[in-house]
Amino acid sequence: MLTKKDLLDGFGKIKIESDTIVVHTSYKSLGGVEGGADTVIDVMRELVGKNGTVMFPAFNFQSWTETHYFDVLETPSKMGAITEIARLRPNVKRTPHPIYSFSALGARADEFSKADDVEAYGPNSAFALFHKINGTIVSIGLDFNSTFSMHHYIEYNVGCDYRRVKEFSGIYMGYDRKPRIKLYSMFVRNNDRVKTYINPGMDELLAAGVIKEIQVGAAKVHFATANDFYDNMSVIVREHPEKLHYIEEPKY
Repeated sequence: MLTKKDLLDGFGKIKIESDTIVVHTSYKSLGGVEGGADTVIDVMRELVGKNGTVMFPAFNFQSWTETHYFDVLETPSKMGAITEIARLRPNVKRTPHPIYSFSALGARADEFSKADDVEAYGPNSAFALFHKINGTIVSIGLDFNSTFSMHHYIEYNVGCDYRRVKEFSGIYMGYDRKPRIKLYSMFVRNNDRVKTYINPGMDELLAAGVIKEIQVGAAKVHFATANDFYDNMSVIVREHPEKLHYIEEPKY
């Protein structure tokens, strides 16, 4: 069972370039933590300090694309136990996009809560603000194909031919508690035959030292700065997109 000190010692090996981190998590990968998920969240807050900000993915794909309803205060995160507990923390602020939202805790929470863009990866999105301030991406115990969601932001901004912008509308309930009909978009796969598989590209960045790896408890933890990840993943998107997806053969 890992203590808070164990986590602080382990995650303290991460070099944080700015005051903001995004944390992708698999709680069970750590192998047990005293105090549970709350301890992990507290450790991340301590890592960035009182002037720092921690963001956890609060993505919910079904709410906006299938039921066409999103409530910034009530729609749950579908990204695991830690992310849902973080979403319910006092003083948390959620970024506005109804598909790709983040729960932000700390000094920049209000700033991120205003990062509103119709497109999930657009110039006024939470992803763009995170890139601008060169935040650090942290991934705890996850397979590469289930983390580092910023790679889609890179695909959108660099351009690729296996994804397209798709619009979704629905009832949006914001912080002012006034329901509105709104439209948001997402850079989706062209069709169901396009399968996301980024492991070859990510393995290449790991081998090159762009992505770094440490061990914390039973979990492999990967991290990279937004700038390093963007600059190097951009090359793969442009020159070797086959390392990020494949096309499934049709089944007749």
